[in-house]
Amino acid sequence: MARKTRRQLLGQHFLHDKNIIKKIIEANQPEKSDLFIEIGPGTGALTFLLAERAGLVLAIEKDQTLIPALETKAPANVEVIAGDILRLDLAPLIERKRPGLSAVKMAGNLPYHISTQILFVLLEIKNSLTQAVFLFQKEVAQRLAARAGTKKYSPLSILLQNYFEAELLFFIKPGAFSPPPAVDSACVKFTRRQKPAFFPEEEDQDFSEFLKASFARRRQTLKKNLEKAGYSPKKISQALEEAQLKSPTRAEELEPQILYQIFRELKGADKERRDGLKSRQPL
Repeated sequence: MARKTRRQLLGQHFLHDKNIIKKIIEANQPEKSDLFIEIGPGTGALTFLLAERAGLVLAIEKDQTLIPALETKAPANVEVIAGDILRLDLAPLIERKRPGLSAVKMAGNLPYHISTQILFVLLEIKNSLTQAVFLFQKEVAQRLAARAGTKKYSPLSILLQNYFEAELLFFIKPGAFSPPPAVDSACVKFTRRQKPAFFPEEEDQDFSEFLKASFARRRQTLKKNLEKAGYSPKKISQALEEAQLKSPTRAEELEPQILYQIFRELKGADKERRDGLKSRQPL
């Protein structure tokens, strides 16, 4: 078996199509009041065009071999940061670099093999962000923008869309990259909502766990999945009845608001159970 090249190991596919680059720049809507965080600048195809219109660009690059050329070409408002986006603590970095700039935006041609992990970085700093424009593998992009009732609808779709409006802008053929990937790509824009759409931020962690359990086996009904996750069959039936769901239903068929209603019913039932156990304990 042939050994993978450095580019293959890092998932690097450098964008070179000028028309596509122009479309991505326009989707980002850079302004002089913007702080941009670019993930994986590569050869700087997006970086330097963003810098022409943005206030400051923080270009985070993991590949050490690309750093010298980026630093040599970088104008005064581009800061090249050598590091792994999955290991960097972005919150204090934003805090240090933001003074004088009103909006924080993210951009990047994401390595396909870690693109979903990077989205959890996006969620971690969601309260600082205005928007993000990323390139993904086409199938992943469709999943992020998916709605209830489709096969690509998932817990990640719901979590992201709770805080961001996800818009699939356009598809990109492999020939726009060097080396060309084996699949089509897509550009997705995330615009921060003024307030969460489906559930409050304080319940983020608990509801995330509920969603993982609900979608764990996509061919199974919601009731079966929740039973396997340890929820009481009786309480599940009651919660489904409260949501007016009488026929066997799968999680992928339900709008986020309905899933959240079921979660709240089960969470309330679990609290009652725990309170009851406490009241029966001897003093």
